[in-house]
Amino acid sequence: MSIKKRLSNLDKMVVEGNIIDAFDLYFHDQVVTHSDAGDRSKNKAQKREWLVKFFQLIQKVDKIELYGQTVTGNVSHSKFSFHFTTTWGAQLVWKEIIRRTWKDDLVIDEYYYEGELPETKKEEKTPSPAKKAIKKAAPKKVKEATPSKPAAKKTTPKKVVAQKVVKKAAPTKSPAKKAAPKITAKKVVKKAAPKKPDDLKKIEGIGPKIAQLLTDAGISTFAKLATAKQDKLKAILAAAGNRYKMHNPATWPEQANLAKNGQWDELKKLQDRLDGGRR
Repeated sequence: MSIKKRLSNLDKMVVEGNIIDAFDLYFHDQVVTHSDAGDRSKNKAQKREWLVKFFQLIQKVDKIELYGQTVTGNVSHSKFSFHFTTTWGAQLVWKEIIRRTWKDDLVIDEYYYEGELPETKKEEKTPSPAKKAIKKAAPKKVKEATPSKPAAKKTTPKKVVAQKVVKKAAPTKSPAKKAAPKITAKKVVKKAAPKKPDDLKKIEGIGPKIAQLLTDAGISTFAKLATAKQDKLKAILAAAGNRYKMHNPATWPEQANLAKNGQWDELKKLQDRLDGGRR
């Protein structure tokens, strides 16, 4: 079965709301899923566990729409919008492109991002040759000869008398100006350069988009993230839209505190115990 056909069947199941069944049927055991928001799963088992947890929070699938698909080689793109109602009554709505890389008729890599479907090349139609218009040559007009004018009499050139040039006296030089007193420069005290932002993407659960959201909100270093309150972090995510509202920042300050102190081995051990930044 071609990738195009398998993609069509997969997306049909997604639109019908059978997302976990579609995942079980069309995804490779070693599939990696990730997004521009920072989510990342390492294999099929981990991603399936996330899906089960997510749908435990969903009371109703209101609507899933498919806007288009493209296939180029072993890579496909599908554009969706998702509409869910949570168990506490909140409405979750977002649009995304899903880029899938296929291997052995199964999805081996799935990436979610916001944007538009890539353009596919269309066959260009060759225009039919235009008929050549035959223009009739216009008859040439014969110009009537005009009577020749009598030749003008030559005038003898007048002699030009050279005028004497009177040189003006050069202006007298004005006395030299006195040199201005030297001004001693004041010592400039350099201000300390602002601290460079840290790479917040080193915190598990934070991707490029969320890192930018935090930086825009004034949280640009591990030290600031380590002391950030959960209410503030959740408010930043909620203000960015439903897609970011679902992220749980509970472990971010703990991870940031280890990164701030340079405890990278301890941070790695903690992240190995986490599941996409969550306990």
